Amino acid sequence: MQTTQKKGHSLSFQRLVNLLTIVIVNVCILSLWLTSISLAAQPRYGGTYRRSASEPRTFDPHKDSGANTPRIINSTYNTLLRWNPDQTEIELDLAESWKRVDDCTYIFKIPRGVRFHNLPPVNGREVTSEDVKYSIERLAGMHGEKPKYKNRYYFEGKLESITTPDRYTVVFKTKEPYAPFISYIASSWSAIVPREAVEKFGDLKRKAIGTGPFMLGDRMKGSHIILVRHPNYFKKGFPYLDKIHMKIMENVTVTMSAYLAGKLDIVTAQHFQVRTIKRKVPDTVFVRGKLLYNFHIRIPPWSDKRPLKPPFDNPKVRQAIAMAIDKQKLMKLAWGGYGTVQIGPVPNWPPYSLPEEDQVKYDPEQARKLLAEAGYPDGFSAEMISPSNPALTGGAQVAQAMLKAVGINVNLKILEFAQFFSRAWKFDYEMAYTSLTAGFDPEEYLVPYFGDTKKATYYKWNNKEIHRMIEEQRKILDPQKRARMIQEIQRKILKDAPMVFVYSLDVVGAFKPYVYPKRMFINPYAGETEDIWLDK
Repeated sequence: MQTTQKKGHSLSFQRLVNLLTIVIVNVCILSLWLTSISLAAQPRYGGTYRRSASEPRTFDPHKDSGANTPRIINSTYNTLLRWNPDQTEIELDLAESWKRVDDCTYIFKIPRGVRFHNLPPVNGREVTSEDVKYSIERLAGMHGEKPKYKNRYYFEGKLESITTPDRYTVVFKTKEPYAPFISYIASSWSAIVPREAVEKFGDLKRKAIGTGPFMLGDRMKGSHIILVRHPNYFKKGFPYLDKIHMKIMENVTVTMSAYLAGKLDIVTAQHFQVRTIKRKVPDTVFVRGKLLYNFHIRIPPWSDKRPLKPPFDNPKVRQAIAMAIDKQKLMKLAWGGYGTVQIGPVPNWPPYSLPEEDQVKYDPEQARKLLAEAGYPDGFSAEMISPSNPALTGGAQVAQAMLKAVGINVNLKILEFAQFFSRAWKFDYEMAYTSLTAGFDPEEYLVPYFGDTKKATYYKWNNKEIHRMIEEQRKILDPQKRARMIQEIQRKILKDAPMVFVYSLDVVGAFKPYVYPKRMFINPYAGETEDIWLDK
């Protein structure tokens, strides 16, 4: 019995030894595998990152609002604060600290030793608090012709003072509580620029001299923009890349061909191109992201100087236009269903965006009834303009067909970007199919379009009650109370029906496997910054 027990114990012990051996071997294998992954995922220095880009209208961060310019300014400039890639949190950028000391006072500290690019006339000098003061004042339109500063409403008339008690401290005092202040300080458009560069060149349209991780290298209009590593960048260890090579490619077919031929490291894929990429470049990594653009149909702008004319002056006509649009179907036909159906002007941004119960219901029969009640039983004709962009032209054509089904005959004109924006900024159109510019604060979908018509920059809508509410919401520092007010403003806009908010885009990034990190930005103004690297 004892022998049997000893033998039994001996067998159990041997099994335990064998089991432990297997476990140890497997742990070692797993450890080696994890180590190899860890080593493969360690950032590497050097290399040229190749991507496509559209021709930017300007390099000046204070005078533009288009999505092409930030491809440059986010790499060549810094802001005091910045949004993280999914636009859920604000983080430090140029500032080393900040605090709000009361409802109207904000103190920022910038680190010593931050230097501008070593390019004339700045020549790598140290950044000071005076540069911050000048930059925010310039963005607010205080140093030049105000109409040229498209985002001046961020700070124009909002600041009591900007003081610089020492070289590294900036104190902002707002005239009253101003809820969007920090969001706008974190905007790409709030870049810190050197005064002497502006004074030497007149503006920064063709220059990009900032503190950012990259400097403007070679540029050939219509061909390419080269950004090169800033060797004295103040963030230790960054950037990783030697260069960013932006190839100017406006045509999506040309861009896709370049990616398939191995000439680009990333491409923003159209939904109809994904299958081809998977077949021809099978190691491609796809990342899908939701953008904060809101595609919509506009009726003519309305202001004291530009009153609404028939048929658009009748609210029943405007409501009929909204009810004629099957948003889900339009999104599927125009963009393969890659998007999110919208309700109001603020897209995909809880708690500010509207809940589903506020959606305008698709009802073509009711639309025809409203047109008849408004005195247009046989409908009417109108011109609608839209930019020549594949993300917009398809939607404009589908909207044209849906409006025709209820008796509204739309003459659709597809215009080049320059032509479209020339008319849009002059408010010279009956209808337009375009997008609301993506914002850093929910009020950016309200102020430039539905705010006080003397200040609104992209659209005019002369509802004084909506103006009052927009002014009121920005004074509310409690986020929940402010969100409720912003929702109420949107409900009033939906009742007026100056626009039909259709859908926001989903985009697909197609990355070569050696590109890190792989991410799509909710905010389309985000560009390549210091943390991109190549594992090759």
